[in-house]
Amino acid sequence: MVIFMGSFWDFCAPFYDLAEKANGRAYGDMLKTVYGLVPNGSDVLEVAAGTGSISIAVSEKAKSVLCTDISKNMLAVAKKKAAKIKNIQFDNLNIFETGKADNFFDVVIASQVLHLIDSPEKAADELRRITKHMAIIPMSFTKNLRGMAKFNFSIYRLFGFAPKIEFEADTYAEFLKKIGFIDCQIIHLAGKIPMAVAVWRKEN
Repeated sequence: MVIFMGSFWDFCAPFYDLAEKANGRAYGDMLKTVYGLVPNGSDVLEVAAGTGSISIAVSEKAKSVLCTDISKNMLAVAKKKAAKIKNIQFDNLNIFETGKADNFFDVVIASQVLHLIDSPEKAADELRRITKHMAIIPMSFTKNLRGMAKFNFSIYRLFGFAPKIEFEADTYAEFLKKIGFIDCQIIHLAGKIPMAVAVWRKEN
């Protein structure tokens, strides 16, 4: 039963970073991996950016970063964290219809979102359309967790966390293929909650 009736993401914005850092090893390795993948001087879009940790990390080497999320509270935290960073902008883009031209961004990043929405195929189509070079798609593997990791996710669900699908390593690759991200490179990251960074490259 959901005991918080507002937006789950607005509710958890103040302590979202703490929840991510609780999976410190995998989360830190994810940030380093995504940073390493983004080419210098890129125009980058991050959708479902949360509190902006990935956007802030890649801003050090990107030309520009557009950091977007549906949650105003999440973006408020992100703006505060990025107050001194000049090449990040913020917006509430629709992941299904961004309004951007074909190949508008060099890189799009969609972390921890495609499993939460009703039409991931439609979102994936839009992300492929607007990227010129690559899509980077980090994901946590929350299916069949044990111990404290399982307990923590039971608390999240109590407050309204409701993914449409959850993954293990093999099922994530199948999901990406199903929604049109064919021939992804998948980089696996160990941790209390295992993660992976999927990389889809657009053929020119």
